[in-house]
Amino acid sequence: MTVCYTWFHERFRVLPADASEEIVRIYARAYILMMLSSQLFADKNANRVHLRWLPYLASLDELGRYSWGSAALAWWATYLPRNDAMGQRVMSARLMLDRLRVHDFVWEPYFSTEVAAIIHPEILVDQHRMLWTSITSLIYFATIEWHQVDRVLSQFGGVQHLP
Repeated sequence: MTVCYTWFHERFRVLPADASEEIVRIYARAYILMMLSSQLFADKNANRVHLRWLPYLASLDELGRYSWGSAALAWWATYLPRNDAMGQRVMSARLMLDRLRVHDFVWEPYFSTEVAAIIHPEILVDQHRMLWTSITSLIYFATIEWHQVDRVLSQFGGVQHLP
C-alpha cells in the first residue's frame, strides 16, 4: 500500500512544458499525495507515500469538501510516534488542564479573525443550526474523534453549560 517517496519525487518533480490539462491533473494528484503522506499525515516512515489517499484524489474538485483539518488532528492525536520525553510532556500538560478552574479558562476557538474570515455567513443562520451544532463523530480510517460543538456554544450566541 506504499510507494517509495524518491520514486514519486523523481517521476513527478518537473511538469513537462507541453503538458496537457490531464497531465497537469496527474502531476497535481501526485504532488498532493506526496504532501498528504509526508506533511499532513506523516508517520515514522516518512520515506514512503501511502496509497490510502488515492480514492480522495479521484476528483480534484471534491478535495475541498473533506474536513482535512479534523482528519489531521485525529491523525496526530492517534498516530504521532511518541517517545518517553514526549509522553511526560503530554501527561504534564493534561495534569495542568485538569487543574484549571472555571474562571481560569476562556474557550473561544471561533473568535479569531482568521477563522471568522473563512466561515460563510450563511452557515450561521438559524435554519442551518442543526448542521453546525451537531455533536457527532469524525471518522478517519481507524480513528474516531468526537466533534463536540456543545463546548463552544457561546461563540454562536448559545448558552454555554459547564461540562
